[in-house]
Amino acid sequence: MIAIATQNIDSIAETYVRQHIRMIAPGETVVIFFQGEGQSIKSEYSLRIKRDISLPVMFRKISSLWRTLTTGYSGSLTVKEEKRVLQFLRDHRVKTVFAEFGPTGCALRRLCVREGIKLVVNFHGYDATVMPKRMLIRWAYSKLSKSADSFICGSLHFAKRLEAIGFPSDKIHVVPCGIEVNEFSSDTMKDPNLVVAVGRLTEKKAPYLSIEAFAMVRKTWPTVRLEIIGDGPLSRFCKQRVVELGLSDCVTLHGARDHNFVKEKLARAIVFVQHSITALNGDTESQGISLLEAMASGVPVVSTVHNGFSETVLEGETGYLVEEGDVFGMSRKVTELLQDPALRRHMGRQGRARVINHFTAEKMAEKLRDILLN
Repeated sequence: MIAIATQNIDSIAETYVRQHIRMIAPGETVVIFFQGEGQSIKSEYSLRIKRDISLPVMFRKISSLWRTLTTGYSGSLTVKEEKRVLQFLRDHRVKTVFAEFGPTGCALRRLCVREGIKLVVNFHGYDATVMPKRMLIRWAYSKLSKSADSFICGSLHFAKRLEAIGFPSDKIHVVPCGIEVNEFSSDTMKDPNLVVAVGRLTEKKAPYLSIEAFAMVRKTWPTVRLEIIGDGPLSRFCKQRVVELGLSDCVTLHGARDHNFVKEKLARAIVFVQHSITALNGDTESQGISLLEAMASGVPVVSTVHNGFSETVLEGETGYLVEEGDVFGMSRKVTELLQDPALRRHMGRQGRARVINHFTAEKMAEKLRDILLN
């Protein structure tokens, strides 16, 4: 039996975590989470660790300091929480804990070490690019690097980031997030004027640069539309840029929508755009799940040379990659695809085939199963 532990089980962005729960070891998986109500998982075998915030602030600060000194991480489980989690693990005869995100691994590290439970930690992005800039996180990760059995990440490029912050290379496994290909349609009638972008409106996804590139495209293709699915801190700024660039009649910001809505839009799109960049604080993408979803939908991708994206998108075969910040380059590649329906269809077929051959959820779950259970 394995336990998959995560921060917010109901987060709209954590579809891959719920996929792991369903597919890695069906019938042999229990779930531990810190936030959310668990409504997104259909399992009676779950445990929510609800942090006690009713205690006086001074007491919580002292407790946090004590955990930092004794375990290396201020967010480690309290003694009371450890007892509850340990009983849950024993009741379900858990032999392996699969921690989604570095901090989750740090929180459970002491318990796993003391009880001889195998600990595997899956890093996803922010937890390995931004958080290690904090001294206390580096200290916590130094302890985690010695204690955990294995570390997972989504690309070879990202594996090098983990090595750079002290995780031993012989413990790192590259296992990208997988796509359930049959959920994405590539033979739906395409809308010849629809370009789509999907993702949170954050600095590292730079949605405003996709909008600026689209403004250039519109000068030669006045019928084309851009629809952006996602919400985030840059939402207001993106709306402002749309107005400033005179694109109110052809750019739609849908906000956060469910996965079915995303699938429907991808099925109709003819080009997918995502202008990811390295944020000022160093935050980067891990792998680019939305790129895979677009490819699974038979949509050519225009994105950036960012982190492990070149391991996902094959330049000139399943899409195009331009340098970060190259708005003109992105607009030129989108225009090239708009001009050539045959090229779009070819890249779309190549993209879906690449996902089927290398990135299916079933294949990735099998790789994870081997790491977790052996």
